Amino acid sequence: MNRTITTEETEKLFEFCRKHYVAHYDLQVELVDHLATSIEEKWCENPEISFETVLSGTFKKFGISGFSKIKAQKQKELARKYNQLLWKYLREFFSWPKIILTFALTVVLTTIFRLIENDNWVLVPIFLSISLFVLYHYLFVFPKNYKKAQVNGKKFMLLEQMGRGQAISFALVQLMVQSPTLLRIFKLEVLQNTIEIFGISLLIVLLCIILYGEMFFVPSKIKEHFKEQFSEFAL
Repeated sequence: MNRTITTEETEKLFEFCRKHYVAHYDLQVELVDHLATSIEEKWCENPEISFETVLSGTFKKFGISGFSKIKAQKQKELARKYNQLLWKYLREFFSWPKIILTFALTVVLTTIFRLIENDNWVLVPIFLSISLFVLYHYLFVFPKNYKKAQVNGKKFMLLEQMGRGQAISFALVQLMVQSPTLLRIFKLEVLQNTIEIFGISLLIVLLCIILYGEMFFVPSKIKEHFKEQFSEFAL
């Protein structure tokens, strides 16, 4: 009969991960599974080897960097996963039937630009409203509904991805706020004809779609994936 990892030894593996600076529970689970598999494979060859000896030999295979390389790789994988998810969400607005909504919003904004003589009377209220909404969201809505540093005393790399959109959102808002200044600096008279006005309107609509994706769509997907992977933790 092959020797297998006991419940007590599993707890020791979790403690071993914590001692080696792996604070996130979801990464601990992956590492414990990997370590347990390697240990049991070694026991198939020689079941008399002690748990501590096999664990020490298995850890040495990770090299001088220990678990840090795996942690960095996991962070990149999560970022890549949710970047791809965001792009998939954005592509939907250029496919049927959402492309109609994108086009309609752009036409409405183009019409407003055409009706109002001073472009700043359109740009300033739009950008001010968006800026205030983003600020309100990250001060009040986000902490209540999305920002979870820990669940039941455990940290999760997956949940930390919820905050990924904050920097992007503020950067997009800053870009929109500074756009009139940039146009003046580079002496660009972009709002001179219908095509140029339509292009600027489309850009504003796209920026708003990206903001919504980073502020609501991606965090909601992360919560959904968390519940699927860690249903034992209430969120």
